[in-house]
Amino acid sequence: MVCMTMKSSLDRWLLINYSGYPFALNSLILDNGLANLAGSLKAAGKQVEILDYATVSMLERLTPPNLSRMLKSTWNRICPPDGSTPSTWHKALAVARLSCVEAYRTHCLKRLLHEIAMEIVVKIRRDGIEAVGFKLWNGDGIQGSAVIARMIRKECPDVRIFGGGPQVDIFMEHLFGTFDAFDAIAFGEGEDTIRYLAESGNRREMFDGIPNLLYRDDGRIRQTETRVVSNLDDIALPVYDPDVYPTAAGSEKIRIIVIDDSRGCGNNCAFCIHPIKSTANRKMRLKSVSKLADDIELLQRRHNVHTFRFAGSCTPYKLLNDFSAEIVRRKTEIIYASFAHVRSYGTANFETMKKAGCLALFFGVESGSQRVLDAMLKNSKVEDIAPAMRKAMDAGIYTIGSLIFPAPFDDEQSEAQTLALMKSIRPSGLTIQPPLIIPRTDWFNNADKYGVRFRSREKYIEMGMRWKAKNLLPVAFWAPLPVSINGRSFKRVLKKTSDFSRRCEEEGIPTGVADDTYLMSYRAGMDPIEFRNITRMAFFSGDADKVRELVERINSNI
Repeated sequence: MVCMTMKSSLDRWLLINYSGYPFALNSLILDNGLANLAGSLKAAGKQVEILDYATVSMLERLTPPNLSRMLKSTWNRICPPDGSTPSTWHKALAVARLSCVEAYRTHCLKRLLHEIAMEIVVKIRRDGIEAVGFKLWNGDGIQGSAVIARMIRKECPDVRIFGGGPQVDIFMEHLFGTFDAFDAIAFGEGEDTIRYLAESGNRREMFDGIPNLLYRDDGRIRQTETRVVSNLDDIALPVYDPDVYPTAAGSEKIRIIVIDDSRGCGNNCAFCIHPIKSTANRKMRLKSVSKLADDIELLQRRHNVHTFRFAGSCTPYKLLNDFSAEIVRRKTEIIYASFAHVRSYGTANFETMKKAGCLALFFGVESGSQRVLDAMLKNSKVEDIAPAMRKAMDAGIYTIGSLIFPAPFDDEQSEAQTLALMKSIRPSGLTIQPPLIIPRTDWFNNADKYGVRFRSREKYIEMGMRWKAKNLLPVAFWAPLPVSINGRSFKRVLKKTSDFSRRCEEEGIPTGVADDTYLMSYRAGMDPIEFRNITRMAFFSGDADKVRELVERINSNI
């Protein structure tokens, strides 16, 4: 008599990207995280398909024509076509109308979710899927993924369900309150974790030996060892082949590839989750220049893609310099964008970067006040900001500064210093964000030190998981969070952010254009500000025809 045992391996995978309503054009960029995981699974001999719902068609499904007409009317009240500032009365009317329209959109979304969940269930049954992995997002992405996962659990009880992604590093065990259908949730870097899950994840008793996992055990949530990929050259090439990633072909996604160049962070910024994610290995890990260039050339040949964005949050200038020199030597035709920093700017060879195809650099400036920077634990000097950004602009690179305003300890003096600095530099563009108090950061853990007050930390975390920055709208229209900063309610904080953005625009400094926005506008052959305005209107109103036209225009030039 043969004793039959359940096999430990999981050989057929479905990776799902459901982020809810796509509130910005960059949400349509190919998902490098899932492509990396697919590469790891393929290298382990597993079958995998990526089901990506951040597409033009999804935007169309989420916005019936009557809803689109209402949204366009609302947009014209919020952002009048003649460029005028709406009156207080018109703003109040727009907010009331927006609330009604959002409620209707939520109703449409809930109705569609059941339809999507059943489509996935049919696919799981038809293709014999054994494991499903969700990339988790906050806002309606988290809520929608939870609904889909519960349906899968109900209809396909033997399928293993996992989650992962950057939001896990922020919310960790709190996610289990929403994701009761999940077998385990992965935090940190997922390439090794998913490979181990594929080999032994069909047996729950094996979870304890798999790194970077959160899972339930007899009512308790357990956390396994934190581990990072020590050598980035060992990461399998991301997979964008149509048989694995069907929506990567055609005009559903924007064909820009985000590529791993470096990981880790040696900084300790009080507002950022990266120092927490990098605690297992604070040392920067760099992909070798030859491997980075080889991977880019291979992806070019396979997918005819020539536009890239570096994934590293703190890419060192030595890597950028050496990579650019190598690209020039090879005569490889690409364009790319990257994060940059003001420290050690004197070592940067911006001219060679530009010659190699670097179109845009994104500098984390945060503030023009040394006092505020020191309070952020930013470890940068105000005196370095202007020369660093000017040096990049002089090389012909579109140079973007990122500001957090009003940050803890900001006052009239620091606001004036920041505005004066930006006026003196006149960067190509600015992104101005309100201070978001991210769980597990120093701003959150030591809130009292920063003048941050929560009505309830638990309520804040719960609401934060369901909150989504609606980048299409002026910041003043974002939903408030239950927190005060510098003695101001979050609603008043948002108004300060909005007012400061308006002042920068009045000084002729464009806002709301990040490095990926500039890459897309360049490929579309459009002025970045015109591109920003058109995409905001199109996404807010759910104008799928206009979005598809933009995507096709970008892809045709890529």
